[in-house]
Amino acid sequence: MKSKAGKIVLIIILVLVIIALLNFMVYAIINKGGNMKLSLITFGNNTEKIFEKDYEPEELDKIKVDVSSSNVTIEKADVDKIKVTAYGDKDEKINEEINNKELSITKSNTKGYLFAMFYWCDEKIIIQVPSDWNEELNIHTSSGDIMAQNLENNNINLESSSGKIECGNINNGILKSSSGNITVGNGNEITLQASSGDIKAGNFNKLSAEASSGDIEIGTIGEGAIKTASGKINVIGANRTKAEASSGDIDIETIQNYCELKTSSGNIDINSLNITENSNITAKSGNVRINGKNDIYIETETGSGNAKIENNNRMAEIVLKIITTSGNIRVE
Repeated sequence: MKSKAGKIVLIIILVLVIIALLNFMVYAIINKGGNMKLSLITFGNNTEKIFEKDYEPEELDKIKVDVSSSNVTIEKADVDKIKVTAYGDKDEKINEEINNKELSITKSNTKGYLFAMFYWCDEKIIIQVPSDWNEELNIHTSSGDIMAQNLENNNINLESSSGKIECGNINNGILKSSSGNITVGNGNEITLQASSGDIKAGNFNKLSAEASSGDIEIGTIGEGAIKTASGKINVIGANRTKAEASSGDIDIETIQNYCELKTSSGNIDINSLNITENSNITAKSGNVRINGKNDIYIETETGSGNAKIENNNRMAEIVLKIITTSGNIRVE
């Protein structure tokens, strides 16, 4: 019995040591900048309001937030001042600095724990701005989400290393997430990058979207460049577009004027095509299907597949070249 009890105690000790080592490894990875302090143990709810301050809107034309582990929320409201409120661990500290009308927000005394029992802390920063404040926003968080309402007249730069980004309508912006999804409404011009997450966007005049291992879903775009390594691409409508999927399908409802589409191991489906410039479609190991087209000439090249083209006008000025290595081509 003693031997059995001793083994149980030894197992518990080993488990605790493993947990401590894993927590230390996570701490070491996150704490590359040296801003996090390591503590032994904690428990319970440690959430407290750690910062709150108002700013005159005319004093600022840019807000920059760079924090390691806080969710960041941006709100527009019927208020007269810019207000920043932060919640976190009671020992954390928010640092703020204004230089050349740029408000910079950082966080220090961030803690990591070797043992955390029934512990939670709602780390978040809320930025509330007047509805007519249309200046620049730069937000970066290492392990937190970024959420924003409509920022239709703002230029924004949102980046999260291991969190999702959700944003309403914007004007111009750059949104990046290393391991989280990106969702954005409508706007003018945007760049979207997700390393291991999906991208979903509305209607934009100009759009660039790239995902390493996720799907991309877009509304209507004037000009677009879309690329995913291991996911599918779905576009409602495009005026001029380049799209590439290494191992996924490309599905576009309507294309106007110009397209350049490529897929290595997926199908390409277009419901309606009305191009005014010479264009190209390539599918190495997938099928190409176009349900409707304008009066153009379709030039095909297949390795081990069949091609069926209806109403092909060899005398047309506009040429669409379709190439497949081991897939069929069908144009109606």
